[in-house]
Amino acid sequence: MLVLSEKEIRRLIDVEELIRALEQAHVEFSLGRAVMPVRQVVPLPEIGGRMTTMPAFLSADRALGMKVVTYFKDNARLGLPAILATIQLYSAETGKLVAILDGTYTTAMRTACASAMATRALANRDAPVLGILGAGVQARAHIEALSKVRRLEKIKVYSPSGESARKLKEELAPAIEASIEAAASAESAVRGADLVVTATTAATPILDRAWLKPGAHVNAVGAHRPDLRELDAATLKAARVVVDSREAIMTECGDVLLAIKEGAIDAGRASTEIGEVLAGRKSGRADASEVTVYKSVGIAIQDVAAARLIYRKAAEQKAGVEVEI
Repeated sequence: MLVLSEKEIRRLIDVEELIRALEQAHVEFSLGRAVMPVRQVVPLPEIGGRMTTMPAFLSADRALGMKVVTYFKDNARLGLPAILATIQLYSAETGKLVAILDGTYTTAMRTACASAMATRALANRDAPVLGILGAGVQARAHIEALSKVRRLEKIKVYSPSGESARKLKEELAPAIEASIEAAASAESAVRGADLVVTATTAATPILDRAWLKPGAHVNAVGAHRPDLRELDAATLKAARVVVDSREAIMTECGDVLLAIKEGAIDAGRASTEIGEVLAGRKSGRADASEVTVYKSVGIAIQDVAAARLIYRKAAEQKAGVEVEI
């Protein structure tokens, strides 16, 4: 069995390769050539945490795997992230465990590369201004990934305190061509942006439809539980909405479920999967002035596709540590 650390995975991941792997995985999934149940979440209030399991199988690559995610809210006191993850890959022929990968960094990159995949499919070709709500790991990953699919000239980042946004600016400014600014408000980050990323843990909407310019594309990745919400109902009502998985969205996504509960939209508003658009089964953007939204809760086929790609590259480069169990 091969064990791959975050350090090794950082070296092995190529953004363009990962975007292509995710495109293939989403087409497979939307054409019925993948197996993926909705994630199972086990609350563990007695120990202040929860555990989530996300299995999937992709037929074309014979990729069988599962991500396990733990959340322990008090981990910061121990110097650990609240969310930790590992991905397990199995042989599709024997069921033998063949690899264990760090899942925390892999999750960040697969999420950002899925947004890049959707941006390539849905956004206008000329999209030089990026606005990001949230200045954490996902903001950094999205800047890296979106820079591969659109030529960015200006990036505006908002965080509630302003400190995280300023830190991100100081960290990334020397390494990228686009100018970065710490926005004074969520509104100023979004107004005038061609691309918008929402990557927060907000429980109430942080994006207002009135802020979005005609033709803007939104990658909404933060709200992945029924009680979390980043987008106002007006945005979903006005936009062309494309999702990662219909079933997952209708089970887990507060953005959509709460807007339906309010009567602002119906379930059909969030019925188009990005895999269907990539496969040519359904249309994406209608015209240059249309607002488009890619709503993602993060799904297991993305993790398994990413892990399979990383595993293949590790085998080619003889990376990682072999262990017997």
